Amino acid sequence: MKLYSKKQQWKKILALVGLGIVVLIVFLTSRAVNNVKKAELEKIQLWSEAIKKKAKLVRLTNEAFDQLAQNERNKVWLWAKATNEVLHKKEFEFALEITHQNNSIPLILTEQNGKYINHKNIDLLNQIPILQRQHLIDSLCPIWSTQNNPIEINYYEDKVQKIYYSNSEKYFELYVLRDSLLNSFSTDIMNNIAQLPVIFWSAEGDTLIASNVINSSTEKEAVDIKKAEMERDNDPVEILLGENHSGKIYYHDSAILFQLKYFPLIILLVIAFFLLISYWLFSSFRRAEQNQVWAGMAKETAHQLGTPLSSLQGWIEILRDKDLGDEEAFSEMEKDINRLTMVSERFSKIGSKVDIVPTDLVGFFNTYLEYMQKRIPKSVKLTTDIGKESVIAKINTPLFSWVIENIMKNAADAMEGDGELKISLSKSSAELHILIEDNGKGISSSVQKTIFEPGFTTKERGWGLGLSLAKRIVEGQHGGRILVKYSKKDVGTGIEITLPLDLNK
Repeated sequence: MKLYSKKQQWKKILALVGLGIVVLIVFLTSRAVNNVKKAELEKIQLWSEAIKKKAKLVRLTNEAFDQLAQNERNKVWLWAKATNEVLHKKEFEFALEITHQNNSIPLILTEQNGKYINHKNIDLLNQIPILQRQHLIDSLCPIWSTQNNPIEINYYEDKVQKIYYSNSEKYFELYVLRDSLLNSFSTDIMNNIAQLPVIFWSAEGDTLIASNVINSSTEKEAVDIKKAEMERDNDPVEILLGENHSGKIYYHDSAILFQLKYFPLIILLVIAFFLLISYWLFSSFRRAEQNQVWAGMAKETAHQLGTPLSSLQGWIEILRDKDLGDEEAFSEMEKDINRLTMVSERFSKIGSKVDIVPTDLVGFFNTYLEYMQKRIPKSVKLTTDIGKESVIAKINTPLFSWVIENIMKNAADAMEGDGELKISLSKSSAELHILIEDNGKGISSSVQKTIFEPGFTTKERGWGLGLSLAKRIVEGQHGGRILVKYSKKDVGTGIEITLPLDLNK
């Protein structure tokens, strides 16, 4: 019965299905991550286009701003020129009246030494008496001269007057609107990419334009490190802000993309951990149920064998008393009955706590191997290397002999009834090692760890229970270990049993 082989096939099928599910999840997640990453890059590109358009608008506004400032200065020059013409005719009081078309540019006319002469378009000065205006003039003129260079009028020989002027109210409104536009420009960038860590950096000026991860006080070395990290994640997007002026947007992937990239892996790990725990629990329950079933079947088998064995022993005694047979035949029959009795005893002890007693393993093997020699093919040569000095270990003789019998019969089958079977004993500090070797066909490395599993067999009609029972007896009843020490194809196999020594003996 190839129960184990079928189980292995199902394990492989389920493993392939599970691997397929994992690959599918990874594939779908990878596609989703790529799509989100592509969408984020497209978003950055759209923002960059919007930024370019806003930058163009800012440039146009600046050009209009500069043009307005130039127009106002031209007007002042025209006024100055007209005033100069008037002043050459000694009409000083009319110097500003000539510029009647100017109703928006504040003007102050002074002597060369700064003495107030007249003004235009300054409501505050209109409210102050003429004698008190000089103090305010002295404070306004230095301020206006920083905004616009005053215009000098040489009205007579070395006589000079100056016109101080500020820009018009419309000029300053445009100035405020321009600053507001620039601030809105940076704010809109940060609002649009709030989910993405970004640094908007001026390439030529080497200055920060906007960012949601650093500020203007951040040290340049830290900024360079952050930009390098972002550049490793994504290529920066370059934006032309104006003539000879450009900037770059450095950015990390968003938190959503990070979660989408790694959370499925975490979920798979959690599911895998849960499945492993579940598998371990269900396997433990299944093994416990199997143990109970096997123990129940074994005890029932032992019970069923007990009655006919007792009856057979009685019939032999009757036949012997009536002298109806050969004594040698009766003796062999009794040996077989004793053998069946021992088998029954073995079955009755499966699943039960058994008595293990200190036993001389050298004496045990000398006696037991003499019995086994008659039950393996005569073409199999049995040799031992067990020494003569007593080696004491705690065993249950009926069950342990069953272990040795199963291993020896498997070795004889592996040699196909022709070869050498060797049993050796050796000691370490606190353990006894029993090595059973054959020169059979060997065991493939792929199944060396599974030959002790229930159902494993290489025989067409085998149940695969012998070595499984041996493992249960050695490890469950004797606290030892059993394993394949070595195995090579067409060379042979060595099965090692390790038992704790009885150090009190």
